[in-house]
Amino acid sequence: MTITPNAVPAFTPESVDLLLSSLGIQDAASQVAVQAGYDVLAQFMSTFNSRDASSWAQTLNFPHVRLTAGQVQLWQTATDYAATNNLEDFAATGWAYTRWDWIKPIQAGPDKAHFALQFTRYNAAHQPISSYQALYVVTLQDGHWGVQSRSSYAGIAINGAAF
Repeated sequence: MTITPNAVPAFTPESVDLLLSSLGIQDAASQVAVQAGYDVLAQFMSTFNSRDASSWAQTLNFPHVRLTAGQVQLWQTATDYAATNNLEDFAATGWAYTRWDWIKPIQAGPDKAHFALQFTRYNAAHQPISSYQALYVVTLQDGHWGVQSRSSYAGIAINGAAF
């Protein structure tokens, strides 16, 4: 199996419509929110794997909240977020890239969508390091869709960082 670092699970319009209908997400505005969420999550992963903390921060909305390891992490601005998330430091721990294993919308409205998902971290030899399930909340804020909050059991690999 080939693992591509920026891979996002493939969805067809028909599979998304079927999934959303099964979840009771049938109004057009909520469906737009889910599609925007998928787009943001693809950008989130792509910028994370590119190790560009400033671009990664642009996929978020602020204040941004992360719940993990019994802690609540909070960043007020994209500048604060980028300053505390040097992804080269994370790479020094053996991490090479991360990919989404699956993403499932679970609730949506016109300005917010909740996604249950799982991601796996890989080393440079394309071997999995660890996998985690999580909940991500994508919001519309001043015309910008971004990840506003996330909760996982991934822990904190580097003190103060968002990974």
